[in-house]
Amino acid sequence: MTISKSLALSIFVSLNLLANTNSIAQNNKSKTSKKEQAKSSLTSYEKYIDDNNDAHLKELMELVSIPSIFSIPANKPDIDKVAAWIVNKLKTIGMTTAQTIPTDGNSVVYGSWDKAPGKPTVLIYAHYDVQPVKESEWDNPPFAPKIVDGKILGRGSSDDKSGVLITIWAVEAMLRTDGKLPVNVKFIFDGEEEKGSPSFKNFLDKNKDLLKSDFALNADGSQYSETTPSILMSLRGSAILEFNIKTANTDAHSGQFGGKTPNAAVALSQIISSFYTKEGNVAVEGFYDKVVTASLQEKEMIKKVPYDASKDMKVLGTTAETGDTTFSPLERIWYRPTLEIIGMQSGYTAPEGHSNIIPGNAMARITCRLVNNQSGKEIIDLIVKHINKNLPAGATVTYKFSNSYTRPMKFPADTKAYNYVSDALFKIYGNQPLQIGHGGSIGPLIDINETLGIYAYSLGLQQADERKHSANEFFRLSSIRKGQLIYCYYLQHVADEENKLTK
Repeated sequence: MTISKSLALSIFVSLNLLANTNSIAQNNKSKTSKKEQAKSSLTSYEKYIDDNNDAHLKELMELVSIPSIFSIPANKPDIDKVAAWIVNKLKTIGMTTAQTIPTDGNSVVYGSWDKAPGKPTVLIYAHYDVQPVKESEWDNPPFAPKIVDGKILGRGSSDDKSGVLITIWAVEAMLRTDGKLPVNVKFIFDGEEEKGSPSFKNFLDKNKDLLKSDFALNADGSQYSETTPSILMSLRGSAILEFNIKTANTDAHSGQFGGKTPNAAVALSQIISSFYTKEGNVAVEGFYDKVVTASLQEKEMIKKVPYDASKDMKVLGTTAETGDTTFSPLERIWYRPTLEIIGMQSGYTAPEGHSNIIPGNAMARITCRLVNNQSGKEIIDLIVKHINKNLPAGATVTYKFSNSYTRPMKFPADTKAYNYVSDALFKIYGNQPLQIGHGGSIGPLIDINETLGIYAYSLGLQQADERKHSANEFFRLSSIRKGQLIYCYYLQHVADEENKLTK
């Protein structure tokens, strides 16, 4: 039997359509399967996280209870105790390596899981040292953590022991659930961040090969709010100076010598007053010479941030704003340089009684936050020149230089590293993250970039109102679960996306 050409063609077309339909169906099924697999995997991590919530909360309270204060020599054993605690925790969850690495200061805790050959490596940074406390200002003892209204209260609860543990718990959830990680992971936990991480750059230089990684995250970061995620895009640099004004070899009786003897406190006040214009700008010659104002893109970024300056004023109890009001509040915080007096001392300052003396010495400490092309050393040199020029009659000055300068830094948004962080935040929050700046300085992120050649994007769960560095510091319990899920998804997402690129 013969078949007409038209009938044969019709059959051929039908068969091809059927084949294509089946192929599309298979591809869609495959895609659906991968999505369901990813969802299922995340769900299994959720179960582990929820089942171990009480145990993890107990661990956080235990870690917060150890007063690992960076600046008090008597607390050095507590610094070491926290480091040892973290090492033990890393060993318990099954990390390949867990150890302390000595530095010129406090040890860095290092942990690694390296059983995913050919897969990318993610480096995660956080710190375990904490700020000092004034116990009289706390409603609850700072190192006796307490749960109140869905928050854990205690020094270091937000900054940054929660950051340390959230990342460890996420890895733990994946290892306990899957028996492996989708990528290689390296932890570095800093013990000197609160004093500027003076030993960290040298640590990186000495261990450059050991720390080689494809991506990096900073767990000492924050989100904009409980419902709105954010990604840090810029940091200001910093420079510090202390200077001492001397007008006499000794303090003088105010009745016997008052009216004719130079007063160091007055001389210091005159110098400080000369730092500023009536409008609140810095009057030091050359201070703004190399400043590049915020770009149009950065100004558009600012417009998207729902910032209410009055809330900050309410939190701080202030009644007015300072600085150049031709710039918006966020622009002033993120993209304008500052010169601030952070400490002063002169004369008799005991809480009780008084002493009728004319101070012969006065001291002030300055911190500058720097932007764009500014150099810390150049700015300090300009300030010294200004002080020398404006020194009152009868006064001499000596300086104490820190020689520790942190440069400004910007993070690019056109990298896959940025996209992976953005995707993870969107997955868990359901909202696209805001791009934000930060008025402070985070030296380790700059050191990681300069030494290892990668950007450490911030992926922390702190929030601005959690009273970091202040009395009654706290951390939201809801952020613990959310943070673990973000890190679980991020690690799996990096593996999946990088695998696509290798095919």
